[in-house]
Amino acid sequence: MMNSRSEHRAATVLGAAVLALVLGASATPALAWQAATSPPVQLGPVRGEGYRTQYLRLAPQETEGLLYEPTRPGPNARIALVYAHPNANTFNEPIGREMAARGYRVVMVNHRGDTAPEAYLPSISRGLAFARSLPGVTRVILVGHSGGGHLVTLYQNVAEHGPAACSGPEKIYPCKVEGLSDLTKPDGLILLDPTLGAFHQMSAVDPAVGDDQRIVALDMFAPANGYDRAGKRAIYSAAFAQRFYRAQADRNARIVGEAQARLRLISNGEGLFTDDEPLVISGLGQQAAGARLYQPDVAFAAHTKAAHALLRADGTIGEEVIRSVRPPSGQQTPAALGSLSLMTQNTTVRRFLAASAIRTSADYAITADDIVGVDWRSAMTSTPANAEGVSVPTLVLTMSCHYLVVPDEIIFDHLGSKDKTFAAVEGATHLFNPCRPEYGDTVKRTFDFVDGWLKGTGRF
Repeated sequence: MMNSRSEHRAATVLGAAVLALVLGASATPALAWQAATSPPVQLGPVRGEGYRTQYLRLAPQETEGLLYEPTRPGPNARIALVYAHPNANTFNEPIGREMAARGYRVVMVNHRGDTAPEAYLPSISRGLAFARSLPGVTRVILVGHSGGGHLVTLYQNVAEHGPAACSGPEKIYPCKVEGLSDLTKPDGLILLDPTLGAFHQMSAVDPAVGDDQRIVALDMFAPANGYDRAGKRAIYSAAFAQRFYRAQADRNARIVGEAQARLRLISNGEGLFTDDEPLVISGLGQQAAGARLYQPDVAFAAHTKAAHALLRADGTIGEEVIRSVRPPSGQQTPAALGSLSLMTQNTTVRRFLAASAIRTSADYAITADDIVGVDWRSAMTSTPANAEGVSVPTLVLTMSCHYLVVPDEIIFDHLGSKDKTFAAVEGATHLFNPCRPEYGDTVKRTFDFVDGWLKGTGRF
């Protein structure tokens, strides 16, 4: 819950972004940035507590930004953060105001245009190039939160190794390489509660979807299989989990195979359309909805394997196995089974293969502390696979009142960086807020830790 001061700040920042889009031009800008073929379009500055904002047009059509910067720049202003996410609007995400209030410059990047994963990368590059052009900036750090985690990890891998990093024969759907050479390279990477990329969608596939009715033996929402409809929680047996995961992997393989077959028809001129086709997948949940055992049954994806830093509510930092303190989630899913809005992927063949397709094997399963049987390198958007190509200093900061503690440790373990840090914010939800009052100011602990990491001796 935001207090009145936070609400005022949020309204001020969002208002600046909306007004900029409406006006399309502004009074004399305090800062000029001009893309190669477009005049500058800016509005600002708008002031908040210790920072101001400025709207940026970074490319004629597809890239815009919002610059947060401290009103009184200090030593931290030499580091600029660039934030990206697949969502259409990043401007009011908390990292902008939180890190600007701590003295950093922050560029929030919005991409407008093609939604293929690799299409975002040139827009991110423009944001990084702009950040590096700011007077006094010596280091530029790329930041992603949630689904932005897999996006910026893909970016970093391609920036370091070129288009071959996402276009190899191991990929179900290789990236289009045009425009991916010579991307601006960041000096570091911050992943805030990142998802696993394509696997996050795969893990929502409902194996109980049948031709005419649900398959009871595979239905995670059936009381006979351990689901408590009144409490919207579950305790699944090992036998049911094994049966469920095997069927989920099988259905995923069928969906991917059918999409690949349709793509071959399109490529051969035998499809319904010349470039792509609609693809509707029943029982593939959207975002937080889906057939994920770990949502109602918190015994799955429950804790890390190794000990890591835990940012405790009392202000201390301990070293221990990180345990998820989340409550059961996904309560909206049972009532939405069969719906178009929550439990159906309404996409196209190419979009599905690019963003959501990944291979799994017969031993696929999610356990208390691991995810096994996944071919991480088969997907262009796979965060663990792209993490292997990252060499710059990287922070993975997970939120312990969410279900990404185990996935985030997997990402951390795959990182190629020699300087890498894993930590958890005790009691923080996916959006950084405390899930219970006793966890205190989790937002402050989150961004104070980011601040401290950036100041690490010899790091930047």
